[in-house]
Amino acid sequence: MNTFRRPTDQIERKQYTSADFSRIRSSCVATNVSRANRVVGRIYEEAFRDVSISSPQFELLVSLMIKPGSTAGEIAENLSADPSTVSRNTELLIKRNLVTVTQCTKDRRVRVYCLTEEGEAIVQSCVPRWKQAQRTALKKLRRSAWHDVRRALRRLARP
Repeated sequence: MNTFRRPTDQIERKQYTSADFSRIRSSCVATNVSRANRVVGRIYEEAFRDVSISSPQFELLVSLMIKPGSTAGEIAENLSADPSTVSRNTELLIKRNLVTVTQCTKDRRVRVYCLTEEGEAIVQSCVPRWKQAQRTALKKLRRSAWHDVRRALRRLARP
């Protein structure tokens, strides 16, 4: 006597067709946001290529312009990024002498990050490049749609 029972989801499973998968791909939030992220990422990566800064590194540098002396955790929270990614990027920026790290005097385990003069100069030089990338991205998106998209993305990114 076979006592093996199939899980309920396997009993009621149907065979999905390529048309079903096409609908999934075209309507999937994750797929569409990822696709848009890759396209937009390429625009900004191209803009910063001459200064050898990636788009996430630029975001990190801008974050430190806004709030110098941030911890990795604060930076990660501000960027909605993974702390390990922030650590990896800060280490690369430290090696390039764009960011400095010091230990907090209250708690030696806490490290705070600041821009060096060279880091500030790089950020300043990237602003015109960012503006051009922004214009390019907005042109592709259609500037009039950006406000609704930005509002929707902020809602989506809220915890």
